[in-house]
Amino acid sequence: MKAFRPGHILRFSGESRLKPRLIIVCAPSGAGKSTLCARIVNEYPEIIENVSFTTRPMRGQEEDGVDYFFIDQEEFEEKKARGFFVESATVHNHSYGVSQAQIETALASGRPIILDIDVQGAKTLTAKFQDALTIFVMPPSIEELKRRLELRDQGKTNNLELRIQNATKELKEADKFKYNVVNADLEVAYEEFKKIVEMELGTS
Repeated sequence: MKAFRPGHILRFSGESRLKPRLIIVCAPSGAGKSTLCARIVNEYPEIIENVSFTTRPMRGQEEDGVDYFFIDQEEFEEKKARGFFVESATVHNHSYGVSQAQIETALASGRPIILDIDVQGAKTLTAKFQDALTIFVMPPSIEELKRRLELRDQGKTNNLELRIQNATKELKEADKFKYNVVNADLEVAYEEFKKIVEMELGTS
């Protein structure tokens, strides 16, 4: 998923069809949450995509400030110490953080903002934004999730077993989210995902 690009808020004009609200989407790596988030933003461009900060290396054609803000561990710790992050966590041995200012600016502008985040982060954010819409995207099975990860990474993944172990733990947290969407078929899953967003955010 290409995350919120600088200037995205300027390219959207007109009244938002959706109410300003934080949308939290969580799933194990490879379950398809990024694809669902990208599609809903394409259909509803008033939704702002959060750009998180991370210490992990860039992958493929990722861009700094587009997919993530890529920073080193020293800068990450400095930002964390001064309260820059509303939420931060370590996932797959790398640090991730969410800027509180991004969320507050989006909501103040009258637009929803969507976050593709891990289970740890979702717990922290829902405690601070209690009216957030929470959606957990599930694979049809752990076996299918492993197949997708192997296909996506083309045998280059060096932490596949760690991801599968984490996925097993994350799936146990699914019932803590208001909605669960099983992504066995992308088109079916997206229609369910979109229906949830439209029903919950309605029209402003």
